[in-house]
Amino acid sequence: MKLTSTLKISTYGCKVVLIITDSLINEANKVYKKHKMEQMFEGDAEGTVITPDIDVYYMIIEQKYLSHNTLSHENYHIVNVIKSDRGIVDDEAGAWLSGHIAEFIYKFIDKKQLIVKH
Repeated sequence: MKLTSTLKISTYGCKVVLIITDSLINEANKVYKKHKMEQMFEGDAEGTVITPDIDVYYMIIEQKYLSHNTLSHENYHIVNVIKSDRGIVDDEAGAWLSGHIAEFIYKFIDKKQLIVKH
């Protein structure tokens, strides 16, 4: 299973690609291969953020770990990378961006009728 959706963030000229999958390792390695990145994903994780460049950010979550904790954790990482790539140090900008991405994620999850663990 693989569910995906893309959020365009025109304010920062980038997009966030959300992938919810049965196999985090397989999807992460597909992203690495697609962008000709040399690293391979290894190990055990619930989710990851992959940033091949300043234009696209991938948030990949393994479905069995779909929880508010995992979603918040990966959202935190993605917001920090977007801010860092653009030299943004303002916490308020990060807070608004975090809320914007979280709203996108939860609308997608609701539309796909996925269950988020507490």
